[in-house]
Amino acid sequence: MLNIFNIYKQEFHLVAKKISSERNIIIDENSLNNFSVEPSKDKSHGDLACNIAMILSKNFALTPRELASLLIDKLNNSPDSIFVKNVNRFEIAGPGFINIFINNKIFYKLLEEIISKKELDFINIGQGTKVNLEYASPNPTGPIHVGHTRGAIYGDVLAKLLQKVGYDVLKEYYINDAGVQINNLVKSAYLRYLECFGKEITITNDLYPGEYLIEIGQKLKNNFQDKLLNKEPDEYFSIIRNFVIDEMLEIIKSDLLALGIKHDNYFSEKKNLHDNGRIDETIKILQNNKLVYVGKLEAPKTEKGVGLTPEDYDEKDQVLFKSSLFGDDQDRVIKKADGTPTYFASDLAYIRSKFERGAKIFIMPLGYDHAGYVKRLSAAVLALTNNQATLKVILCQMVKFVKDGKPLKMSKRAGNFITARQVIDEVGPDVLRFLMLTRKNDAPFDFDLSKVIEQSKDNPIFYVQYAHARCCSVLRNLFLEIPILAKKIFPKNDCNFDEVNINFSFEKKLELLQDESEINLIKKIANFSRIIEMSAINFEPHRIAFYLQELSSEFHALWNKGSENKDLKFIIKNNLDLTEARILLILAVKKIIFIALDIFNINALEEMK
Repeated sequence: MLNIFNIYKQEFHLVAKKISSERNIIIDENSLNNFSVEPSKDKSHGDLACNIAMILSKNFALTPRELASLLIDKLNNSPDSIFVKNVNRFEIAGPGFINIFINNKIFYKLLEEIISKKELDFINIGQGTKVNLEYASPNPTGPIHVGHTRGAIYGDVLAKLLQKVGYDVLKEYYINDAGVQINNLVKSAYLRYLECFGKEITITNDLYPGEYLIEIGQKLKNNFQDKLLNKEPDEYFSIIRNFVIDEMLEIIKSDLLALGIKHDNYFSEKKNLHDNGRIDETIKILQNNKLVYVGKLEAPKTEKGVGLTPEDYDEKDQVLFKSSLFGDDQDRVIKKADGTPTYFASDLAYIRSKFERGAKIFIMPLGYDHAGYVKRLSAAVLALTNNQATLKVILCQMVKFVKDGKPLKMSKRAGNFITARQVIDEVGPDVLRFLMLTRKNDAPFDFDLSKVIEQSKDNPIFYVQYAHARCCSVLRNLFLEIPILAKKIFPKNDCNFDEVNINFSFEKKLELLQDESEINLIKKIANFSRIIEMSAINFEPHRIAFYLQELSSEFHALWNKGSENKDLKFIIKNNLDLTEARILLILAVKKIIFIALDIFNINALEEMK
């Protein structure tokens, strides 16, 4: 799909390069390309705005306005470029911005491309680069709770977005099935097993009280009968451990699937790192590279004798990784004084595994409570991949769920948290997914369950879905009101745009779209490829959610004008050419909404009930 912003940026780049060559000015390619072409914020300032003159003026020893004037003169004398030919005028504004007023023919051309292609292609940013995107990996000790949903949805949508622009993405779930929390889970499940036999149980504070374990206890009884009764932990633990973890994972997978999330790979910490010696291997590699030593961490600093002691602080000698050499605030413990590996040692081995499996980019959406881990993880990636891989940690703020303005009460069934399944049952997965993407991931978010099910323009997902449903309604009405035209456009009597007849010329017909609301809508459609590109480059899928709301707003504005003015209706029986042009515009809107919602893994509704 053509990106007019990139096209005009290339035009400016070429002409700036030509001027620098003529004046014997050496500018490296990165500097020469370090400017932007963006939509104008004010329609009176044209369609596009470029800041190249302000960015490069010092390189040319000119003022920004002088360089802007020189660039415009060169562009106006570029007869070979169809895109320059179709600029009505360039205008210098303020300190040196170049505003671009484009002939509508360019937008008609873009609209034609969108309609005529069965599948839209986007710029291949990734070039097949392998990405390991590890997300939605809570400890397998309970169902997915609402605190996990934001990062889970973000990671899932980001994966699909990156795939759209050419990355080879592996969606991975890291099963944290080693450590104290798993021991406590197994003990908790065993108590529920005893409970099934009428035994009185006491669930201490270190165990898991959630009622979800009652069902697992019953499954233990069904599977093992009374063979585990009166067993000590060292007797029953190895027998039921994997059974309990597998059952918990099935609960988690089911909850994630209800949210529309399915991973490509499930990576077991115990099986893939502990049992096969990968952690010790990784530490050995670091030792061979002289990045490990035995020593003491600096004592934690306190204020007036009061302070928190880090979890990995010990007065005794420990094995430390020289993470401070790679930008971390301090070196990190990877083996405790008693010789057991730390959680960070597992992180190191996991990073090595990702790299050895071919990933060159590691992406990890994490909660803000993990912000302190970013530097040590970045240091580990640099050390273990010899700077051949990069890490991108995206921090996601927690979401506060409220109903009727009040915080949502905790769930008795879950024990001490609200499950994702509860929220999905309340509002549906599509609503939850879209609403989670209407804020930047690092912005706080109050999710009001009462408001998100309202059918009004204040509900973003309803507003977008309603636009798609209205498009479908117009197409259905076409079959009723002008069947001959409907069959021409849809030879298989189906409103699906995969079945559109694209073997007829409609270039001239599109030029019949002249109303301001129609032009505004076409221009918003033309911005779609840029939105996809910027969302992928910046790892910000919320840009697509914003764009969909803006596109829907332009479409609803045109619809409302048609309700007031019969000449602006989409279907005009006595003007087949204009009707055809507007139907093609409808198809483009429908197609863009469908593709964008598909990236979000949300169904585009054809009817609103």
